[in-house]
Amino acid sequence: MIRTKRMTSFIMALLMMAAVISGCSQNESANNNAGMKPSVAPNQTGGNGQNEAQLEGTLDIVLPQQSSEVWNKVADAYMEKHPKVKVNVEIKPLKGYKEWLTAQFAAGDPQVDLAVINEVVDLQAQRKFVNYYPWFDKENPYTGKAWKDSFNLEAMGINLGAVGADDSLYALNFETVQILWLYNKEIFAEMGVQEPPKTFNELISIFEQAKEAGYTPFALAGDSASIWSGQAGWLMRIYPDQYFRDSIQIARSQEQDYTYNPDIDDSWTYDASDPYNDSESKVSKNPIRVWKAIEEQQGDYKVEGNPKWKAVMENLKTMFSYTPEGFFGINDAQAYKLFLTGKAAVMLGAPSAYWQLPKDFSDAEKTGAQDGVKPFQFGFFNMPSMEGEHVQAPARTIQLPIGFYGLVQKDAKQTELSVDFLMYLTSPEGYSVYVTAIQNSRDAALNGPPALNDITLPEEMGKAFASFEQIGNLEGLQGPANTIARGLQDYQPSVQEYVSLVQQYFYDKLTVDDYLSKMQEQMLRYLPEALTFRKLDLSDLDNPERQPPKRE
Repeated sequence: MIRTKRMTSFIMALLMMAAVISGCSQNESANNNAGMKPSVAPNQTGGNGQNEAQLEGTLDIVLPQQSSEVWNKVADAYMEKHPKVKVNVEIKPLKGYKEWLTAQFAAGDPQVDLAVINEVVDLQAQRKFVNYYPWFDKENPYTGKAWKDSFNLEAMGINLGAVGADDSLYALNFETVQILWLYNKEIFAEMGVQEPPKTFNELISIFEQAKEAGYTPFALAGDSASIWSGQAGWLMRIYPDQYFRDSIQIARSQEQDYTYNPDIDDSWTYDASDPYNDSESKVSKNPIRVWKAIEEQQGDYKVEGNPKWKAVMENLKTMFSYTPEGFFGINDAQAYKLFLTGKAAVMLGAPSAYWQLPKDFSDAEKTGAQDGVKPFQFGFFNMPSMEGEHVQAPARTIQLPIGFYGLVQKDAKQTELSVDFLMYLTSPEGYSVYVTAIQNSRDAALNGPPALNDITLPEEMGKAFASFEQIGNLEGLQGPANTIARGLQDYQPSVQEYVSLVQQYFYDKLTVDDYLSKMQEQMLRYLPEALTFRKLDLSDLDNPERQPPKRE
């Protein structure tokens, strides 16, 4: 997915990624709708030959903070194939997009067809979007094969063998992103640092040297958005994951569970040395067992008095002490400017920086300098691992499929048109238009390799993506790092208390023990409400092997 507009840069890519990841750990929408079918049996008529003219109507694409130029190129190519179709593209600011989309539904029939829906989990639970699963077996007219054959399903985190009749998929993710560290090679050389850090202690040592040399060690935003769903929030999940890897033993499906998949679960064994051991393709999870573990404070789903939680929170406090002055008032744009102008040693980023940073050095608006700033050499490194007696495995990162494209559920004819457009976009023909437009754009960048089959990227782009080492992915998993590190299961009242509490802890207004105690109390207090929000009930936890009843 691209994250640009004319004045958008890599920092806007991070802003967008912050938004999509915030909802990405909530994979339970697959359990909320059960079996929503398309308004009519799929009958694709567009794309290849004599039936092209049968597709007609208007398709409204409204996306947050992306490239109007790129999406209009795709729209034009699609309309050229379908003369009776009009595709409208509108790009909205990231800020306020969730509220705008929610208001569309509150006002009645939304005009938008294609949207980004990761933040509107409640609307997904209300079945407001098209369920993609029934369409996967239908022919993609632009490839002549089943649509599911267009996708690298493993990279998308989809195991069709484990999909039941009651499962649903509302958000389509067909590109990938990996969270990395960026560093200023010239600052490192000035400090005599020959290579990037591999351990957390090495990272902190570099931070200390950068501070002594007069630089901001770590350019990171600290406002409430970042602390929850943004870059700071990513770290609040990435590092606890090192301590709680064996929590999969609680979250995994038991043989009698409604979620149990014998094809994978019968042969699975716990192996902390395998960073993909708890992935969806290797072991199924039972979300009800996770809720029950939170209620009963089982294992590391208990934070109060837990030495593992204490150790990781103390390390995180140390890391966050090297952020910019006035950290909690710093937003993403301000943090990025510190790095871009050579005032900060490191920042978080993604592979798209490989192309985006060189463009942004000359951008007056982003740098604050009339003619831009002098470029510097920069590099990447993976998550340095924390070490200590409670650490169970090396650090992983957030490496996940992104996009979160949802189609608003409308009548049969409109749904058919909307799905056909996505079939075109995800075909080699349509995606070639898309990626070529990105390559020719002045400021657009692809965040990672597409999770699509039969796609050939431009040579330079493909080589760059291949150079980023994969260290494992924690996104979407059911461990404590994703479910309770930033409040209770992303339930907003709990999240808001978490933001306040963690700020107090980092400001030395709470001890680590007080912080963990207060986090425990508020999560248990919000548990009944959070369950209700997910259309669950406390009584469901009494028998986690049973599938919860459907509730309106």
